[in-house]
Amino acid sequence: MTSAWLQGQRIKLQGQQRYVSRLSENGRNRRRHSNFLIGLSGETWMIAFDACQLWVQEFMYLNRNKKSFYQRGLRAITLIQQLT
Repeated sequence: MTSAWLQGQRIKLQGQQRYVSRLSENGRNRRRHSNFLIGLSGETWMIAFDACQLWVQEFMYLNRNKKSFYQRGLRAITLIQQLT
């Protein structure tokens, strides 16, 4: 539990939270996710990325206009993996 909380805090400090979970919701005044949930989501996000990487690369080949978004996501994955 402590590990997930620390991971979530590091993800937030790096500014990569927007890749892991939604930042806010219209009409909501309080923060949406705790550091613990962001840490767990970050781990799940990396596992899913590894499992689906071939599909995503094929998609990028078909839709080249999404390449800049893909590259930002790759950068976020790299930063989050460096935390572990």
